[in-house]
Parts: sequence; C-alpha cells; structure tokens
Amino acid sequence: MKKHVYSNFPILLAVLIAATLCLPTQAEARTWSERKLDKAILKIDRDLTRKRWDKVITRSQKAIPQCIARHGDTNQMCIVMLRNINLSYEETRRFNPDHSQIESAYQLASQEFGKAHSTTVKTRDYYYKFLIFTEDYAAAIPLAKEIIDLEEAGAGDEYRLMQRYNQLYALEGLVENWPAEEAALTVVLRLATEVMGEDSEDVRAAAEALAHNYCIQNKYHEFFELINKQNLQVPCFAKPNS
Repeated sequence: MKKHVYSNFPILLAVLIAATLCLPTQAEARTWSERKLDKAILKIDRDLTRKRWDKVITRSQKAIPQCIARHGDTNQMCIVMLRNINLSYEETRRFNPDHSQIESAYQLASQEFGKAHSTTVKTRDYYYKFLIFTEDYAAAIPLAKEIIDLEEAGAGDEYRLMQRYNQLYALEGLVENWPAEEAALTVVLRLATEVMGEDSEDVRAAAEALAHNYCIQNKYHEFFELINKQNLQVPCFAKPNS
C-alpha cells in the first residue's frame, strides 16, 4: 500500500503545483468589491497628481475591467479611467498599444459627456493625433470638422480657426476630395486676409493652393480670375493620375 502511494507521489505533486499556480488567475477573475475598486481609484488619482504615468497605466488597466464589470462601459467613472490611460501614454510621448481604447475613450466620452466637455476634448485630441500618425486621414476629417464647429460656436478666434481650416484642407487634399479642399481653402484665404492682411505670406500661400485646386478640378475661369486678382505666377499642371 505504502509503495503504491509513493509511486503516485510525482503525479500528485504535479497536480498540486498546477492547482497552486492557477489560484492567482482564479482570484483575479473574481469581480472586485466596491471598496477595492474605490481604493484602486484613489491610488490612480494619487499617481496622477504625482505624475507617475506608468503606474497610472498599470493600475488603470487592472481596474478598468472591474469598473466595467460593475458599472458598464458607459459609466462616467470608467470613461475617465480610460481617458487617464491615454493621457498617461500621451505624457510619455507614446500611443496606447491597445488602439481600440483610443477610439473608445473618445466615442464614449462624446456620447456620455458631450462634444464640448473637457474629457471629450482630451480624448478627441489624442485620437486625432493617432489617426494622423497612422495616416488614417479619412477618419481624421470628421474630427477636424468637429473641432472647427466647436471653435466657431465658442470664442471663434480667427487665427486658431485659420490654422484649423489649414489642417482640414490638407486632409481633404490627402484623400483627394477636391471640392472639399476648395471649400476649406476658400475659408483659409478669407481668414488669412482678415487676420494677417492682404499682403501677407499666408494669403499668398492660400491663394496659390486654391489656384492649384482650381486647376485640378478644371475650373479654368476661377483659376485665371484668382491668379490675376492675386498677381500670382502659378502654372496649371495636369490633373493628377490623368
């Protein structure tokens, strides 16, 4: 009998070790108590105050599934936690490797807080930068337009608006949406004239870009009218891919 037990001892030991190794995973899978979640949030807030960005990321990535499990992904506390993850990555000059969290933070914040809320502004700005970095220009265009709408609805700083429309026209050109590029450039030219003056380099640059746009669209009347008015020396190149 004793010999039989000893012969099975290596197997029993292996099973015991495997069961022990599985215990942390099972414990982690259990939903945290509200008290434990609250304590984790307090620690995250402390790390934010002390600018311990890596700790914010680590703690938040552990806490956010628990927050969502208890309250749902549209809960404002969970959304702020998601914002803090992206904010911390931005502070360390990195993009969140979980790209879905970048988009989700913006979409959820926009839905729950509104487009003008500070959380939405921060998550939209980070998402916009990510889209530009990954050269997803088509997806960046609606964000650029949303930013412009908010600028125009607010203080309406004309210089800032000029910069925003410059970004929009560049994006529209990159996706070869020539009518949309024309519309944005028309606004850039108007704002540059009002803000910088008719003789400024900004006006000249906008006028030249608009002239090229007219040429691409075969709008020759508008092209010659513009270059004569602005006294430009702009050749009319052939339409791209023609």
